[in-house]
Amino acid sequence: MRELLSIRKHSKKRRLSKITDSIEGITIKGVKLKLKKDEEYTLPDILRELNDSNELLVIAYDEAQYFRYANEDFTKILAWVYDKLPNIITIVTGSQVGVLENFLRFDDYKAPLYGRYHVKIPLTRFTPSQSFEFLERGFEEYGLSANPKEILSAIKALDGVPGWLTHYGASRVDGKTHWDAIQDVLIEAEGYIHSEFEELDRASPRYRAIMEIVAGITSRKNSASWTEIKNALELREGKEIDDKNLNLLLKKLVNYGFLEHVGREYRIPDPVIKRIFQT
Repeated sequence: MRELLSIRKHSKKRRLSKITDSIEGITIKGVKLKLKKDEEYTLPDILRELNDSNELLVIAYDEAQYFRYANEDFTKILAWVYDKLPNIITIVTGSQVGVLENFLRFDDYKAPLYGRYHVKIPLTRFTPSQSFEFLERGFEEYGLSANPKEILSAIKALDGVPGWLTHYGASRVDGKTHWDAIQDVLIEAEGYIHSEFEELDRASPRYRAIMEIVAGITSRKNSASWTEIKNALELREGKEIDDKNLNLLLKKLVNYGFLEHVGREYRIPDPVIKRIFQT
C-alpha cells in the first residue's frame, strides 16, 4: 500500500492521483481494488494506469505462490502485463520454489505464461563469509557496531539462510539482545511451520512424520535415504507404506522447500526448521 501511494508523487500524469487518493484497501481475492466513494477499479485498470503514468515501473509480488489460492488465474494477469504494458517489469518471488514454478508453469504450452521471456535468479544459502559480511554491513548501515562473536554465533545457529539472517538483524536493530534475537527467529519459524503445515496436515499426517524422521536421522549424519525414511514410517504406523504414495509425499515436501533431494537421499536444508522438527 505504501509503495503504491508513493508512486503518485513521481507520476508524470495527474490522473493516477485520482485513483491513489481514493484507495481504501487492496484485495487480491477477486482481483479487484476497493476504493472509497463506492468506486471500484479492476486490477488491470490500475496496472494500465501505472503503465501509462510511468516511463518504467517495477512491480514485485512477494511469496507469489499464494496467488494460486485466488479466485482468478493470476498468471493470466501476468501474461497480459507482459504483452500489453511495456512500461511495467514484473518480479515474482517465493520461498517455496517448486510450488512457485508449478504455479507459473513456464514450461506448460497450455499455460498463460508459456513462451514469455523470463529470467530466474536463485537465491542460494550464503557462505559463512557472505553471512558475516551481510550482517556486518547491515549493522553498519544503522550505525551499530557489530560484535564478531555474536555474528559468528548467529551464523552457527541460522546457517546462511538469508531470510532468518534478515530477521535476526532486524530484531537487533530494534534493540533486542543477541539471544533474544535468536529466540525471535525460532518463534517466527515455529509460526511459519504451524501455518504451512495446517494445509499439509489436513492432506496427510505423514508429511509431519516424514519431517520428524528426516530430522532425527540427519542429527546423526548428513542425509536420510529413501529406504530409511520408508522403514521408519512403516515402524511408526505398524503397516506397509505404498512406494508411490511415499514418493508423492516426498516430492511435495521438496516442492515446498522443506526437504532437499541430494542424490538419492534427503535432508532438511533449513537448519532452523530442522531444529524445530527435532524437538
